[in-house]
Amino acid sequence: MTVTHVAIVDDHQLFREGLATILAAVPTIRVVAHGERPSDVLDSPEAAAIDVLLLDVELDGPPARTTIATVRRTRPDIRVVVLTMHRDAVLRRTLLDAGAVDFVTKDTPSRELVDRIARAAHADAAPVTFPVDLVTEARAGSPLSDRELEVLRLLAAARTNAEIAADLQLAIGTVKRHVYNVFRKLDVGSRVGAVAAATRLGLLS
Repeated sequence: MTVTHVAIVDDHQLFREGLATILAAVPTIRVVAHGERPSDVLDSPEAAAIDVLLLDVELDGPPARTTIATVRRTRPDIRVVVLTMHRDAVLRRTLLDAGAVDFVTKDTPSRELVDRIARAAHADAAPVTFPVDLVTEARAGSPLSDRELEVLRLLAAARTNAEIAADLQLAIGTVKRHVYNVFRKLDVGSRVGAVAAATRLGLLS
């Protein structure tokens, strides 16, 4: 019987410990480490045994895509599975592109999670992800331009359209078009939503 060694990174201790307890009951899975930061498990004595890393998205420190890229570079034997509360196609695309092998939402049944951990443990496994509609998928593939990133950062600083126009020496109509494009590409409907999505994606770091 092949045993998959799993580590869990999540900043909610109750969720982390509860998930560890659930997985410990599965004969083919052994939880070797868990912590609230990636360094808690990747720098631990048990790190060498990790096959699959379950990684939450919203953690203190570097954005998830940076952590994933670092693990892929320094520990290519570890398969990263994102485990998050966000059903976000843009986030999904970004983290899979960074090197995660799967993107799983926290409302996934435990039996399905066990199956997906098993899939992730195999190097040739194709990602299994939640279905997204074609419109959202198309938006997720649209990167922000340099100008849109500038506008996004000013949105995050609570600047009005008029203030952004003055800061970037643009017509206010041009700013409105850039704001619309940011909303469309991040699949959000408000400034608050845009900043939240950008934070998860690491676009503001």
